[in-house]
Amino acid sequence: MFKGFKSFEFKISIFAIMKNFYAPLLFALLMAACTEEDDALSTTVANIPSFYGVAPSSSPISTDALFFKDISYGTNERNRLDLFLPNKGPIEGIVILFHGGSFQFGSKEDFYGEELNNILTTVLDNKIGIANAEYSLITEPHSSGVFTSLTDGSQVINFIRENSTALDLPKNKLILAGVSAGAGIALWNGFREETNSEVKGIVGLYAQSTYDINKWEAIFPDFNLDSIKEVNSEIRDLYTQFYGGEYTAEKAMDLDFLSEIDADDPTLYLYNPVYKDEVISEGILDLDVLFHSFKHADLLRKKTTEVGLECSGAYQELPQEFIERILIDQ
Repeated sequence: MFKGFKSFEFKISIFAIMKNFYAPLLFALLMAACTEEDDALSTTVANIPSFYGVAPSSSPISTDALFFKDISYGTNERNRLDLFLPNKGPIEGIVILFHGGSFQFGSKEDFYGEELNNILTTVLDNKIGIANAEYSLITEPHSSGVFTSLTDGSQVINFIRENSTALDLPKNKLILAGVSAGAGIALWNGFREETNSEVKGIVGLYAQSTYDINKWEAIFPDFNLDSIKEVNSEIRDLYTQFYGGEYTAEKAMDLDFLSEIDADDPTLYLYNPVYKDEVISEGILDLDVLFHSFKHADLLRKKTTEVGLECSGAYQELPQEFIERILIDQ
């Protein structure tokens, strides 16, 4: 009995020694791991003001993420983006956002309303950063039509890619996302080999299927572009602005991202909740149907099925769930 007690006493002593030795070591290792994450984030915070002259400021949404406003990514006045970085590293990926507005208006601040707040905060809570970009409008003097807006999107992608190492951002884990016109920027860049090499997913909300607008006549039986242009000078002028002058087959081919889709492209997510397919209502052109009808999404889904590309949507998952699945779970 005494011998057993001593054995137990010995084990307790050994345990105490091990505890006294390993506990501080384990604590130090845990602290070192945390410090590595914090150091990585600190490097990012330190680099941004020195690279772009921008210091962290108050966030426009309910989040504890770091917020950097109006970082310039190009030479035009609207070539600026807001950057959100999760306050704990490592960052799992980056979502690049493009706002809507028919390429005539809109701003990155449109994303900070209550309707989209939950998507942004959920993404940030999952350690995914957000770059929210503005771009040139077709109404601006320097614009060459929608092509200028689309290539501004390319500049944003290149900006994130080129500065990813210096800013400790994962350059090969990008998702392009947009609403309406912004969805078009995401789709056009996401389906082009020149810009999609590091893009893992595309989110298109209220998206169009192609920017060869003449092809929309096949989508909407009551849509006759020439007839509408004859009686509606506003549409005629918008059409000219959109193409930066006259419509040509070469321009249309460059803008037809539907024809660019293949099996090697990033996974697609679509949400077009305008469940109408008649664009003329009581003699008036319904632009919401023309731009955002489910028919556009159906055409994109049909093409992804034909080529064997995964396409998700609201019936399968929420946008933030799609983003998490593509950037973290895969």
